[in-house]
Amino acid sequence: MTNTSTFWDALELDEASPPVVAIVGGGGKTSLLFRLGREAHARGRSAVLTGTTRFTTPPALTGDIELIATGSPDQAPDLGPLIEAHATAVVHAGSAPKARWTPIDVTTADAIAATPGLGLLALEADGSKMRPFKAPADYEPVIPASATHVVAVVGLHALDAPLDEANVHRPDQIRSIVRNAERASAEVIARVLTDQRGGRKDVGGRSFTVVVNQADLDPERALSLARTIRATGAPRVIVASLRDDETPIRAVLD
Repeated sequence: MTNTSTFWDALELDEASPPVVAIVGGGGKTSLLFRLGREAHARGRSAVLTGTTRFTTPPALTGDIELIATGSPDQAPDLGPLIEAHATAVVHAGSAPKARWTPIDVTTADAIAATPGLGLLALEADGSKMRPFKAPADYEPVIPASATHVVAVVGLHALDAPLDEANVHRPDQIRSIVRNAERASAEVIARVLTDQRGGRKDVGGRSFTVVVNQADLDPERALSLARTIRATGAPRVIVASLRDDETPIRAVLD
């Protein structure tokens, strides 16, 4: 078990230049996206936060975060001023229903990642309809070729919940991985998140990490779930409470 206070260190993002982090799953993707942006800023790095699927931003953007519209999903913006100022930007291709942003496509993400001097590109790579646990559809996740890290998030609120539309996203896909499952037990969550049809879909040789979020609900259950996921095959599991700005990371199992 490793002790660290930042996701930057826990995910070992210094190993890539720049790190390109694709976030999948449910139960905290947006919170993690903006947490990574704040941590990049604290290190004096420029950062682009975006999505290759429709994504949201917090009700009030904190700090000096710019909104940059690309004009179309496949048009990369000029990031020179952003990088010179070591600033953070949310890049989108226009507004979408329900106060969300239209995603950029993977070629634009790859072009952004290739921008000299960029400190971080982090993006949401699938949707979850605000559910804490999911399995991907056939067309998900949308991970750009430039991605160096994939992080799968699950919310503790899902643990032992019924596998229905009210509690999880795409229950049929979950059951296609874990036959005859009726509830999101620790074993079911672990098997889905570590399966190449689930949380590890299209990860390939990239760094892969699972984040168990909402640990503040029950720290012992969160750690127990993380241990089950780690034992099932995840190379690294972070136990976190992303709503806690001071100490978001509770444990790192690697």
